[in-house]
Formats: sequence, C-alpha cells, structure tokens
Amino acid sequence: MHSPLKTRILVIAGLLTIVGVVTVLAQGAPPVVGPAVNPAAVQKAAGTPPPANATKAKSIGGTSVKASTANSAADDDSFWTQSIDIDGDGDVEATNLVWDDEDKVLFSYSDGAFTCAGGGTGTGELLIATYAAGNTGKRPAGSGFWVASLDEGECAAQAAGLWGCRFNPAGKSTACGVVSIDDKADDIVIVTAKK
Repeated sequence: MHSPLKTRILVIAGLLTIVGVVTVLAQGAPPVVGPAVNPAAVQKAAGTPPPANATKAKSIGGTSVKASTANSAADDDSFWTQSIDIDGDGDVEATNLVWDDEDKVLFSYSDGAFTCAGGGTGTGELLIATYAAGNTGKRPAGSGFWVASLDEGECAAQAAGLWGCRFNPAGKSTACGVVSIDDKADDIVIVTAKK
C-alpha cells in the first residue's frame, strides 16, 4: 500500500507526463525540408536502354547541383531529354537524363519551380539518381538519392545550400540533411543530418 506522499508523487509524475505528451503533439513534427520528389518516375526509366537519339555527356546538372558520371577522361555516357514529373507536382517537366552505363545509375535533372514537401513552392535545381540492377555500389535496385539547391527559408531549409535525401526502392526517404555530392561513389554525403 502506498503512503499518501508516494501517491501524490505518482499522480504529479503522471500529470507531468501527460502535459509533456500534449506539448509534443501540439508542436507537431518538424517541417519536411526540400521539394516533393517523385523517385517513381525516374525509377521506371532506370535500367531501360537510352533512346536512339541520345547524345554523349560526362556530367549532368546546372550551376549549383552537378554530378560527374565520367569514370575516366575518355568515358562518356548517354544523355537525352524526356518529359517526366520529376518533382511529383502532377506536371511533366523537360528533364535531362544521363545513363551511367558503367556504374548502372540513372541521373535526372530539372531546373525551375517545384512543390515543397511541406507545402508551398520553391525554385531551384533538382537532381535525382536511381540505382539500377547490377550497380557497382551494390545498392538495392530502385534506391537512390535526390539533391536540391535551396535558399534559406525555402521549403523549410534552415540555411541556403544543397539539401538532399537517400531513398529506398519504395521511394521512401531514409536519411536527409545538408549534403554534398560524391561523384566517385555515385552517392551523397550527408554533411549535417536533419533531426
């Protein structure tokens, strides 16, 4: 049997726990940083042969977001443009694609307006990379990463720079944060993880 003092302490502790839970629920989840992305649109194209009219390129991207696909000075890869809803907003965009045939990675790039994952709109560069079956990094086919250039405050970014996420074959983000692109590994390095 509890003494009156122990009973009061237990009741107070229970009330504090309830208040803490209500406070966390009232604050909500932290905002999702970055654009809404549509890995499924790129995943469908990964591993399919480039079109006959493809040209050659050694890299993909723009000013802020750029990835090299060349494994040597003489290496080049297939480049073409295709209409894809890369950002998941329901509208197709002219999207540049590069198929890295040695590493078996499909890179897609678009520059312009996009819908933010947490609502609102942003403008910038967006790169999505999807690993195909047999990729040299031995990553699951259909998994990959995305990188976007964001201004401070745009799409909930706390600072201007490159933001990105890795995603699994189902297209679900597995790790996100401030990133840099690692051309040699066909991957991103998460510099500052988002909590």
